[in-house]
Amino acid sequence: MNDGKIIIDKIIEKAEAEAKEIKDKANLEVQAVLKSAEEKAKRESDALKKNAEAEAEKVKAKAISGAELQGKIGILQEKQAILEDVIAEAKKRLETLPDAQYVETIGSMLSKLEKENGTEIIVSEKDRERLAAVIKEKGFILSAKSRELDGGFIVKNGDIEYNYSFDSIITVEQEEIRQIAAKILF
Repeated sequence: MNDGKIIIDKIIEKAEAEAKEIKDKANLEVQAVLKSAEEKAKRESDALKKNAEAEAEKVKAKAISGAELQGKIGILQEKQAILEDVIAEAKKRLETLPDAQYVETIGSMLSKLEKENGTEIIVSEKDRERLAAVIKEKGFILSAKSRELDGGFIVKNGDIEYNYSFDSIITVEQEEIRQIAAKILF
């Protein structure tokens, strides 16, 4: 019986050794799978983190760009408002020139016009008296009619009228005035 027990003990011992070997091999495989899974998870985590950081940078850049654009729009609006104020101030100064300067300015404008027979100059009622002499001196006829003008005059050749009122001149030349003022101011 001892021989049977020895054989059984050897079989059990061999089985235990094989089981230990299988278990050790399985543990090594589990370790390798776990290590591989951890490395894969780390790579994917790093990739996701990198993508999230890149996306955050895009959002940040977009927000900064939007803020810069709003700032530029605000500055442009402020510049436009300043230019409007400059144009309004220029018009106001033209309309409130002292009589001598006003007559000189209108005389200078009339000097640049071509004279034709029968050309009439239409002015406002308030300018009729102060501009009569300069209109005659420049070779034009003061019209019996008057118009509502804040300054300047209207040239009438037959049925055709040319508006040289300050409002009209500023409206027509507004873009050029803006460009000149912008160069000076900004």
